[in-house]
Amino acid sequence: MKRNKVAANVSVLTAASCALISTPMVLANDREIPFGAAVMIIELTDNDIELQVFADAFDWKRLEIFDPNEHKVFDATARGKLRRQGGMSEMFWASEPSHYLEDEDNFDEPVEAFLSRWPAGEYDFEGSTGVGVKIDGEAILSHVLPALPEIVWPVSDTDDPPVIDPNNGLVIDWEPVTTRFIGPGPVEIFEYQVILDQVDPGRDMAWVDGNTRRALINLPPTVTEMTVPPEFLLPDTVYEFEILAIEASGNSTISDGEFETSE
Repeated sequence: MKRNKVAANVSVLTAASCALISTPMVLANDREIPFGAAVMIIELTDNDIELQVFADAFDWKRLEIFDPNEHKVFDATARGKLRRQGGMSEMFWASEPSHYLEDEDNFDEPVEAFLSRWPAGEYDFEGSTGVGVKIDGEAILSHVLPALPEIVWPVSDTDDPPVIDPNNGLVIDWEPVTTRFIGPGPVEIFEYQVILDQVDPGRDMAWVDGNTRRALINLPPTVTEMTVPPEFLLPDTVYEFEILAIEASGNSTISDGEFETSE
């Protein structure tokens, strides 16, 4: 299932950086201020993996990012009308997903190749405002990836999704995530996130997330089920859902499923 990853995961990045954002930007000296947020995380599904980056500062015109080996990996500059407008404040971007994870017999190899391309450690965010004030920040990229959540219900043994009575509501259930996707060592689940989309029939009027009606909720790490009330469900409708396991580092893994409602 292909989803709107930007819409779904800006909230993850924002949550990971809320402590930084809530701190007022105080001048470190006359010519340098900190970024309000500098975040880098990895997102993994059952068929792709990508890097996601979020930066926040006021009136910045230039941003460069350097990896732990001091290699520049990103460079952006506001020009023309955007520069005259005052520059930028927030920015989110994601790398092009690597769609080569469908072969389960070779699942670890492309993930390891991705991790070697983006080494763990401190990434330096260096920027400047239009009047030449320097902006500085650091993001810690972790290679701790939680295992994919194992969905308990609703699941099907065939290609046909299960059919649910919309009048009874639905409980989406999954196993707790306690291990890493790759390699030994513990994980610390910060929270789970459940996203539920109405996909067929679609809405006649598109909104910020497209033409689907969406529910999104963040759950504590001790909760491994979510009740969808009958008030949300429509008859004779196809729904898709995703379960995100979000690690304390901000890295997340995603499992998805589908179900239909009866008439």
